[in-house]
Amino acid sequence: MAQPPQWKAMYQYVTRRAHDGCARVEESVAAARGALATPMVLDTRDAAGRCTLLHSAVTHVEHASDCLSGFIVSVVVAELLVLHGCGAVPSRPVASIDGLRRNRDDHDEWLALSRLEAAREHGQDALRGVEGAFTLLASVRFMLRSRTPDAAGRRQAMEEQLHAAAVELQAVVGSVANMSALAFLATQPAIRNRIQ
Repeated sequence: MAQPPQWKAMYQYVTRRAHDGCARVEESVAAARGALATPMVLDTRDAAGRCTLLHSAVTHVEHASDCLSGFIVSVVVAELLVLHGCGAVPSRPVASIDGLRRNRDDHDEWLALSRLEAAREHGQDALRGVEGAFTLLASVRFMLRSRTPDAAGRRQAMEEQLHAAAVELQAVVGSVANMSALAFLATQPAIRNRIQ
């Protein structure tokens, strides 16, 4: 049995790494949501007076952001591998996914590239959600460090921002599930090839 071209092996490796990164994002988002769901998130403090649950949520959100950025980079690399691999000469890649659509021999690559593009879009949506949650959590952390964290209405404002951050992270869960499924499917052969 002939070995696939080297670019396909690289593509499989990069795409699988991207898919594996989805699990780390899911874990981080779940941990941040768990910390935010605790009613004592603003009151649980360590010996130095830091809000430990809030700090934990911020740390997990930062980790999710790093993992999402890595996912997006990996998907872009995989997309470039497909475009270069399907070009007549590797130094002259196919210009876009539309270039693959015209060639019936490149159906598998077109399908994989379509899935990768959709996964990248979901990853970008998730990253925007994580960044939004981080901004809200940073605002709460700033209010807690102010001279008057117990001023009238401040507690309610912080709780509203924590709730908004939790809502942002809930939306991220859906985007991560979609990007994970699409990244996995991008490593699978087309159905027509499995039937034959």
